[in-house]
Amino acid sequence: NEVLDLARIESNQLVISLKDINANEIVGECVAMASALGERSGITIVDEFSRGPSVFLHADRVRLKQVIINLFSNAVKFNRDGGTVSVIGKEIDDGFFRISVTDTGIGITAEDCDSVFKMFHRLDVGPMIAREGTGIGLTVTKLLVERMGGRIGLESEFGIGSTFWIELRLGTAE
Repeated sequence: NEVLDLARIESNQLVISLKDINANEIVGECVAMASALGERSGITIVDEFSRGPSVFLHADRVRLKQVIINLFSNAVKFNRDGGTVSVIGKEIDDGFFRISVTDTGIGITAEDCDSVFKMFHRLDVGPMIAREGTGIGLTVTKLLVERMGGRIGLESEFGIGSTFWIELRLGTAE
């Protein structure tokens, strides 16, 4: 599906329907899915966002869900057994809202931080970390966020963990 999405994005065939949507609901749905993923490795998902005050973002509901699930999936996949993944949200000054997904996993080296959003980039991780995936998930995620008028980034400390964040325009509840 990611390969098909990438092809649609690159050929300008992907339809994005921007509406003001309740981000709390979407994050709550994604937390439920991520919790099931994390159970196998004893990874706890800490949701510090979905039960808070309602946040409306100007985004495509399906694509926002896809983006957040991908961030959770990576946070679980590159985590340690018994680790945690947390999600928080905060308003930023310029009319955007940031959703951050933080893990207690392996972290990313400074050299790799510059290229994680590039197509087919795979982290050179140890044998204990799963190697499934196509290497295009973060590329698709970045393109989807940008198509919704947003931004994406990360902070990471090798051996400590990573935080991936997205920023999208605030919407209204109307």
